[in-house]
Amino acid sequence: MTPAALPPLLPRAAHGGPGQVPFSGLDFSVNSNPFGPNPALLQAVRDADRTQYPDPTYHAVREALAAWHGTTPAQVALSTGASDLLHRCVRALVPPGAAVLSLHAPFGELARAVALARSPLSVLDDLTRPWPADTALLYVGQPHNPTGRILPASAWPLVLRRAEEQGTLIVVDEAYAPFTTLDPPPAHPQVLRLLSPGKAHGLVGARPAYALASADLCARLDNLAPAWHLSAGTAALLERLPGASAFLDETLPQVQAGAAQLAGQLRALGEVEHHGTPFLTLRVGEAAAVTSQLWARGIKVRDCASYGLPGCIRVSTRPPEQNAALVAALRAVLAPAESSQALGGETHE
Repeated sequence: MTPAALPPLLPRAAHGGPGQVPFSGLDFSVNSNPFGPNPALLQAVRDADRTQYPDPTYHAVREALAAWHGTTPAQVALSTGASDLLHRCVRALVPPGAAVLSLHAPFGELARAVALARSPLSVLDDLTRPWPADTALLYVGQPHNPTGRILPASAWPLVLRRAEEQGTLIVVDEAYAPFTTLDPPPAHPQVLRLLSPGKAHGLVGARPAYALASADLCARLDNLAPAWHLSAGTAALLERLPGASAFLDETLPQVQAGAAQLAGQLRALGEVEHHGTPFLTLRVGEAAAVTSQLWARGIKVRDCASYGLPGCIRVSTRPPEQNAALVAALRAVLAPAESSQALGGETHE
């Protein structure tokens, strides 16, 4: 096979969280529940039997999730992380050269999957505008990362009608929906719901994820997965998930309150976009430079350049005392003269 026929070699997508360079400060770059992990789900992971192969069909896990969502086991597709499901969606449903559309800037793994498939990716901020005629897949972050914007209920009839007319699959990424009061998307054969509960339960390292879709689509996604594609711990977490909501009832109101308070404090420093999610964006001018300066102060944030927002950083709420440290560091970086005066220092021309 000639090199031109092989998938291109692409750099990894940018993400928050740990990287190759060690960091031991306060990390605001990860959108995970700061009050986690959920003790019940953590115990499920610890108790999982790692001495035996799991059932390769994961039937008990599918049954538990299907009963919880009022669907059938055949309409549940399991995954280690939402990223894997996005890559499989593109491989299964986007013909070579067909268009992929994203409402606002896409999650980096979707963009990378589309690039590996050598298909064009278009970004729209308004889905009432014309779509490419051969749009095979539409990605909707509900809510969107990093802006927190949503596709309003009033827009769904038009979006579904176009999807039916053009044969477009709508992938609704609900990674951050548990942090909000959003209703699920309409049940429809053209809609795939993508859920990654590790964020809300503070267990992102376990990588739990699953899709709810038609039986045919789930079969196509399963067809692209290797045998035993979930570890025993991840499978156990997902099987226990339906009975683990008490942790969310207790902690998510605290997350919402903390994020709202943080947004209010940061509005004194720049333009903030926040729509009830645990994260928000702050316009800082040169985000790369600000990110570097904060790193030097022991604060890690997410530079939004990979989302097409090079002037913004994204931060996710943490406990109050840590949020206060973030605000103080940002004030020092963005308004050093004012900070020096507030501390009784002197400034010089």
